Amino acid sequence: MSQDMHSEGSASSLGSPIYRRHDSPTNSRPKQSAAATKQPPAGIDQARTFLQQLYNQRLGSRDYYDLEKPFICRISTLEWFGLCREFDLDGARSERWPRFSYNSVTSTLKIYAMASWLHETVISFINKYFWTTFERALPTHIFDDVQITTGLKMNGFAAEYRDSTKVADIGIFMTNNTRNELRWALEVGFSEKYDDLREDIRLWLIGNPTCSMAVLVNITESPIHQCPLDFDLDLCDELGMPQDGDQMTEEHFTLHGDYGPVEFKGHQWVGQISEVYLEIWTRNPRTGVPRRRGGRISIVPPTNQSPQFQLADFLPIDNPQMTSFNWDVLRTKLKTNILSHALLRYRAWLHESRKCAGVVDDSSHRPL
Repeated sequence: MSQDMHSEGSASSLGSPIYRRHDSPTNSRPKQSAAATKQPPAGIDQARTFLQQLYNQRLGSRDYYDLEKPFICRISTLEWFGLCREFDLDGARSERWPRFSYNSVTSTLKIYAMASWLHETVISFINKYFWTTFERALPTHIFDDVQITTGLKMNGFAAEYRDSTKVADIGIFMTNNTRNELRWALEVGFSEKYDDLREDIRLWLIGNPTCSMAVLVNITESPIHQCPLDFDLDLCDELGMPQDGDQMTEEHFTLHGDYGPVEFKGHQWVGQISEVYLEIWTRNPRTGVPRRRGGRISIVPPTNQSPQFQLADFLPIDNPQMTSFNWDVLRTKLKTNILSHALLRYRAWLHESRKCAGVVDDSSHRPL
């Protein structure tokens, strides 16, 4: 990350590392042989292999199970253009999963293969809040010019970001004559690194001159999730677990504490949601550099923090009316949906275990 992107009252942050989906942090590395230190495949080769396996339903069991984590690698702009042509990413596949983010400044490609319950819980809550608030507070002639999108692929960024592509978790647009201008963007992170999310915030604020605010919500699961079982269908009989996914419901799981961990038959399917926080980012009116407005706001663990917004924070209107989010509603939804997240992971494990046992015929699955 550029050193000119600051939190108010904080030091600058350097760029984020590039990593694979299932990388985990290590404190130290043992000395390796020359063979072990051989350079890994180039980013474009990693991306091409991942997409070939994904679209052809040929991912390994652990890779399939980990699809909720974004695949991240570094490729050049020309390589990104070539990948789009090779896999027709701007054609028939552009409206379906996976979704893609390419940052032309950092040469970083992110591939999001699937949604997750906890990620979508935040998006659904904030999206509903905006529709309810705007419909109640805005005059009809202004409300009719507002569009709120989720999962919209955007390009046409400005300045050094002109070759970038990004999907906004939520984007608020306002019609200006015949143009739809982005005014506000939301970036929700789950299983992502904070510095990567900061790069996304910079993309929204620098790459979109009309965007006056970008909000970052980050969800932390502790510990980082790893599949708790081998992909072995015989474990269902040994542990007394259903072999059919539709026989499993949220009621089968045990929630410890308000926000996890979640267990079934003594195995952990979701860790504790140890932290959910929000940051508000705007642009310095003098320098144009992104800066954080105020401090980090904790949603989980709960606090009494509930920042007030003016409607003018979201839209270019002269309206001093104040509004705030009811975070208790979101916390309640997270407590419920963490069980659904565990169920999603169990069914992914079961799918791969059945496939390893020869029960699932790959040819019966439609490509993404």
